[in-house]
Amino acid sequence: MRKLLSYRIIGYITLIIVVLLVNIALKYSDSPIYYRYFIKPIAPALILHFFFKHIQNYKREKFVLVVSGILLFLFGDLFFLDRYSVFSFNMAVVMLIFAKICFIIRFSHHEDFKFKRIIPFLIFCIVYMLFIFTSIINNIKDIYFVQVLVYLFVTILFGLFSYIRYRVVNKASFILVLIGFLLMLIVDGLTALNMFSPEYQYGIFSSIIIAFAFNLSQFFIVLGLLKENLEL
Repeated sequence: MRKLLSYRIIGYITLIIVVLLVNIALKYSDSPIYYRYFIKPIAPALILHFFFKHIQNYKREKFVLVVSGILLFLFGDLFFLDRYSVFSFNMAVVMLIFAKICFIIRFSHHEDFKFKRIIPFLIFCIVYMLFIFTSIINNIKDIYFVQVLVYLFVTILFGLFSYIRYRVVNKASFILVLIGFLLMLIVDGLTALNMFSPEYQYGIFSSIIIAFAFNLSQFFIVLGLLKENLEL
């Protein structure tokens, strides 16, 4: 088996990180916010470019699901720039939920799995989400409560379906997709605390973690899905 991360893959990751650093620099500068609407799509474009460049014998349904998922993550991220608007927040949540549903469908398979095997992972996801939910529940307005609850539920499903790929796909594919999910957990947790927990101190360090984790999670998921049938 080749290295998990080749020089070509590291090159894409480096480009994505550079774009994210530019975006964060603009966020904390005096530049108008609309500049970020042009910078943010670059990282997803790099992810899609990597995907298009390496797809071989990929079924049309799977192709559509992956591309739709990445684009929905992008649209959700763009709406989230104006997250303190109720409309923009709701649109962002809807887009992100459907993005995760696309990947949930893509992760699904028809192989049998042992339920006992997923119990520890499922408990971990539920405990993590309960921790986040209890940390923010006193500050969630009624207009956001249902959306946040549904989003957390979909996130648990997202994790569950990424984990049941264990022993169904090769080891590299499983590990990379799981890394992508865990990075997305970090994004969801920090973002929820930023929005609804007054005790949480949000700053440039948190911005860097969220931006890196959000985009790199998608890259690792796409890379893992490609490695199901192809050694990169």
